[in-house]
Amino acid sequence: MTIKKFYRGSAVFKCNVCGRGTRDTGVQSAGNKICPQCFELAGIENEINDGHSTLEECIIEIVSLVREVKEKGGNVEDWTETFAINL
Repeated sequence: MTIKKFYRGSAVFKCNVCGRGTRDTGVQSAGNKICPQCFELAGIENEINDGHSTLEECIIEIVSLVREVKEKGGNVEDWTETFAINL
């Protein structure tokens, strides 16, 4: 899921997960300081841990989001370890 619009006047912050600079897009929970891609990845991780999805069902979306984080300059080490993937 690619987010293309930032909220006017939103401040730039570093993602608490991947460390890249980003802004509030409205996707993230207020004040959590997580980029949209890491927010989506955390949601997928929760779905898997809660038994609502399997890694196999989500792997294409996971790889796509992790690559997007990497392309935007984020550190993907936590995500590649969490989902046991190699890019």
